[in-house]
Amino acid sequence: MTTGASGFRTTHHASAIATIEDHAMPTTTDGTELVAALRQQLSVNDPFLGKASPAEFEAGSILWPGDRWSSIERVFVTEANGRRLEEYRYTPAAGDRGVLPVAFMFDLTGEKQVIVYSDHHLVDDRVPILPKVTDNHPWRSEDDVLFTYFSALNRNRLEEVLDQFETDGYFRHSNDETCRGRDELRIDFTKMMGSTGIRIDYCRFTDDGTTCAAEAYMPSGRPAVAVYERGRHGKLKAIRIYL
Repeated sequence: MTTGASGFRTTHHASAIATIEDHAMPTTTDGTELVAALRQQLSVNDPFLGKASPAEFEAGSILWPGDRWSSIERVFVTEANGRRLEEYRYTPAAGDRGVLPVAFMFDLTGEKQVIVYSDHHLVDDRVPILPKVTDNHPWRSEDDVLFTYFSALNRNRLEEVLDQFETDGYFRHSNDETCRGRDELRIDFTKMMGSTGIRIDYCRFTDDGTTCAAEAYMPSGRPAVAVYERGRHGKLKAIRIYL
């Protein structure tokens, strides 16, 4: 685990080590486009500031895509249900830290607001953002892999949970720690599930048919977005978490 001057910590698993290059400021097209999109918003809900203006976000949060980052890479986009989730990997300009996963949930209905999610180590806690919806669930039908996955997860059936992943499927935590393949996933889920399984309170879903971005509250009560990427043959390709 490393802790940099910016205050975030990143724990690296062997399968998630990133190469860091030292540059003065982000020069990627992705970073430039993100800055432009953020400046068009009316409000930004940030882990450090809560609900703020774009100018306040730029001045007061390390998650602004500015000159502390050598590169900003957009890696996944999920758009549906009047929203767009953009997932990024921030590489610090100081070469002593790993990449930082950051996700932006943009409202596309004209509200011009965005919620920012990232590494749970950045802040000790975060106030509620969205209302919980009783009996809400992320699967589209009982034929959806998410139905089988959550059924096994809620009943604390470890091997059944692992069965839902593709052979090289992975679980990536908010701090970029990544577990890939059945053996690594078994170790990780054994720790996460404990003796009771995992239950999550859901708010809303952005689901394009392949990827479901579920805004929810973790068992700790902390707001998060959990990204479930469906693969081939009815299995899970990936789960990525941002808090």
